[in-house]
Amino acid sequence: MASNTPRQEMETAAANPRRGRVPGLSAFSTAKLYKDFRYIWVGNFFAISGQWLQLLTIGWLVLELTDGNALLTGTVVGIRALPVLVIGPWAGVLADRVDRRKLVMITQAAMAVAAALFAFLVIATDLEAEVPAGPLRWWHPFVYMIIAGVAHSIIQPVRQAMVANTVPRQALASALALNGMVYPSTRIIAPALGGLLIATLGFKWNFFLEAALYLIIVLLMLPVRLPYRSSGPREHTSVFASMLAGLRYVKNERSILQLIVMALIPNLVFQPLIFVLPVFTTEVLDRGAGSGGALAAAVGVGGLIAAIFIALVGYITKKGTATFLGLVGGCIFVLLFAQSQWMAISFAMLMGLGFSQYVFRVANSTLLQTVVPDSLRGRVMSIYMLDHGLTPLATLLIGLFIHLWNPSGAFTVIAAVSLGIAILQALTFRSVRELN
Repeated sequence: MASNTPRQEMETAAANPRRGRVPGLSAFSTAKLYKDFRYIWVGNFFAISGQWLQLLTIGWLVLELTDGNALLTGTVVGIRALPVLVIGPWAGVLADRVDRRKLVMITQAAMAVAAALFAFLVIATDLEAEVPAGPLRWWHPFVYMIIAGVAHSIIQPVRQAMVANTVPRQALASALALNGMVYPSTRIIAPALGGLLIATLGFKWNFFLEAALYLIIVLLMLPVRLPYRSSGPREHTSVFASMLAGLRYVKNERSILQLIVMALIPNLVFQPLIFVLPVFTTEVLDRGAGSGGALAAAVGVGGLIAAIFIALVGYITKKGTATFLGLVGGCIFVLLFAQSQWMAISFAMLMGLGFSQYVFRVANSTLLQTVVPDSLRGRVMSIYMLDHGLTPLATLLIGLFIHLWNPSGAFTVIAAVSLGIAILQALTFRSVRELN
């Protein structure tokens, strides 16, 4: 593949990273130098925006339909991750066997249709009435979120694998840092916009907007090519044998297994907190949907600050150490958030959570992606994301805990236990601490 002078400079800088501004220049140059990555990167902005818009809106919709039921409100958002437990590993096998670009296009097109159909169901229901009248029932959002969860289970490992297929290996860390910036930035815009739409226009338009975002992704994928996908021999083994090969690889690579185990706390504590945020907003802070959207956006603000810092300065310490700092820091901020009864303090604590969570997720994912061979990338990333399927169970249990007690008390206990586990991992996972 021919290279021009700027590209050669980029790859040299990526291969020999230094502290200071060089990592930042490399990171922000990635989107300029690699056209295919740029399409993937922009497409992920639309994809994750649709995801946050969906999660925020569905939570408030169920809160309205069930007259403030905390258990159902938390569960309907968390149930989106449930299909990962069944579909996730097979989706990883699929990602290693088929055209990843076409798989993304087909899945996103199906999600656009599902979102539009659900939008028509919502718009046909009078949610302003004292008792909502129309075809929409409380269980319809659950069905919609299961459909969304199936699509998410298929597309998520593929989307992660495609980033590595659009840049050379030397530029992968920079590309993943830029791709990680998508999550906090969309977390600012999408929840804030969604909360504003709910407060002004109701629930009628958010799902149409979600469908439009998915269609844009399909269009962006049309010119994409994957020049850095492995061209090695294709597997001729059965699908089941292929999945077992991925599981054996993770089991035998100790550092990778530990990196995957570390991701349990964010998915079982940090994510459920966001899912039950409508309950915390109404019961503890006595605020409405607008404030709920602002609080959800606060996590994105913190993450975006972390993203800019990493892009300009770098991790300062080893990436392995950074993962533990992010994990412990996130637990501390959740613990402090649980004590707050004031909007400003709650906003600040969620910013801290967003900062810590970003540092953990990007460092953790970068370490995985730079080690795993491309022929196994889809399977390993699907295993890495398998614990997302436990999020609904965690959300259900946390929602029940809140229902029996209160939001502040529930998260105080959960955050304290998680902090203890995070510190224990930091002390015992020595091989991860040494990774860079």
